[in-house]
Amino acid sequence: MKQSPIFDYHKEPSRDILCIDCKSFYASCEAASLGLDPLKVKLVVMSYPSDSTRKRGSGLILASSPSAKKAYGITNVSRARDLPFPYPKDLVIVAPRMNHYMHVNRKINNIFRTFVDDANIAVYSVDETFLDVTDSLSYFKCDSAYELARIIQRKVFSETGIYTTIGIGENPLLAKLALDNEAKDNPDMKAEWRYEDVEYKLWNIDTMTDFWGIGHRTAKRLNKLGIYSIRELAHSNFYRLKKEMGVLGAQLYAHAWGIDRTFLGEDYAPKSKSVGNSQILIKDYDKRSEIEIVVREMADQVATRLRKDDKLTTCVSLWVGYSLTYKDAAGRSGFSKQLTIDATNTSKKITEAVLRIFNQYYDKQVVRNIGISCSKLEEPTRQQLNLFEDIKETDRNKKFDEVVDQVRRKYGFTKMIYTSSLMEGGRAIARSSLVGGHAGGMAGIEGKSDEED
Repeated sequence: MKQSPIFDYHKEPSRDILCIDCKSFYASCEAASLGLDPLKVKLVVMSYPSDSTRKRGSGLILASSPSAKKAYGITNVSRARDLPFPYPKDLVIVAPRMNHYMHVNRKINNIFRTFVDDANIAVYSVDETFLDVTDSLSYFKCDSAYELARIIQRKVFSETGIYTTIGIGENPLLAKLALDNEAKDNPDMKAEWRYEDVEYKLWNIDTMTDFWGIGHRTAKRLNKLGIYSIRELAHSNFYRLKKEMGVLGAQLYAHAWGIDRTFLGEDYAPKSKSVGNSQILIKDYDKRSEIEIVVREMADQVATRLRKDDKLTTCVSLWVGYSLTYKDAAGRSGFSKQLTIDATNTSKKITEAVLRIFNQYYDKQVVRNIGISCSKLEEPTRQQLNLFEDIKETDRNKKFDEVVDQVRRKYGFTKMIYTSSLMEGGRAIARSSLVGGHAGGMAGIEGKSDEED
C-alpha cells in the first residue's frame, strides 16, 4: 500500500480557539438561583420529583452537581431510585426549568460576545461554546489565550454564578480534546493543547471513546482493523482506513494527528437525517387506550416538526420500552419497528402509520418509554399522487394541518388540541408547559411566548 500522508504543522491553521463548557450547567443554574455554590451543594434536577420528602418520586435525574455525583455515585442518566432514601437532609431536589436554562445560556453567550464578534463564536450545545480569540488578545492586552480564558471565566462567574471549564487549542479539535481530557480535572479548570502536544497528550488518551468523534460503534469498527488506541490510529495506514471506513476513516486519521481545518466563521448547515421525539412517561401505562393517546400526541408533534422543517418522510419508526421490571413472553424489554410509507408530513398519515405498528406489536405490555422517528426525509419538490387515495381528502388533510400550525404558532399549543389529549393518559398539555429536550420535548409546536423566549 501507499505510504500514509505526512502532515506539516507549519502549514496547518494555527489559531487561539477556546472550547468553553459550563460545568454541570442545569444543576449550576439551579444552585446559583438559590444562592448556593454549584461546586459544593448536593443538588439534582429531577423530572417529576415528589411534592413530599416522604415520597421517592418517579423521575429521571437530568442533571447533578459535582458534589451530588461524588456523594451518591450517580450520573445524568440515573433515576430517583438511585438516590439514598429517605433523602439526606443536605440534598436539594428541584424540577427542571428549561426556560430558565435558556435564559442563562443567552446571558453567558452575550458575555462571550463582549470578547469576540459573531463570526468568531460557535454555539456547540446549550452548555458548550467555541470562541476564536486570535484577534482579541491584543485588544484585551493579553499575552496568551490562557490569560484571556481566565478573564472570561471570572466574568461569567461574577455575572451568573456559573463555573466554566476551558480547553485551548490551535483548532477546534485540539481545544475540545483539551477540555474533555484535561481541563475538567485541573484545579483552575483550564488546559491547553498545541500541535507539539499531540504525541504526548493526544496519543496518550486512555480510552478511544474519550476522543471527540469516536463512539462505541466506531471504536468497534477500528478494533476489527486491529486499532485499539489513538496512537495506533495515527500510525495506521491511511489508505486502508479510507477503503474500509470511507470519509470517516480519512477524517479519523487526520484527527489522530490533531488536524482540523475548520474555521468558526464558516457557514455550515447540517443535514437532518431524521426527525423524532421520545419521552419517559410519568407512570407505568398498562391500558391500550391511554398508550394510544400518547402515541397520537407524539405522532402529531413529529409531523408538525416535519412541516416546520419543510420535509417529507418515507419511513416511520416506533419504539416502545416496557416498565423497569417487565419482560414480555420472549424476555424482551421493549420493541422497535419501522414502516415504509408514501412521502408525507401530514399528522393524519403519520399517526395512522405509527398506530398501525403499535396495534400490530402491542399485546398488553406495561409501557414506560415511547419514541417516534421519521427518517428517509425528502424535499417536497412535487406532490406524489396515490391512485388509491382521494385527492380531495388529501387536500383537506393538508389544509387542516396548515390551519392547526398557524393557530398554534400564533396563540400557543393548548389553543388547539385533539379531544383525546383531555382524556386520562394524555400528556401533551402538561408537556407543552415545559420547554425542549429533557423537560418538554415539544420542539416545533410551542406557543408564541416560547418562541419569543
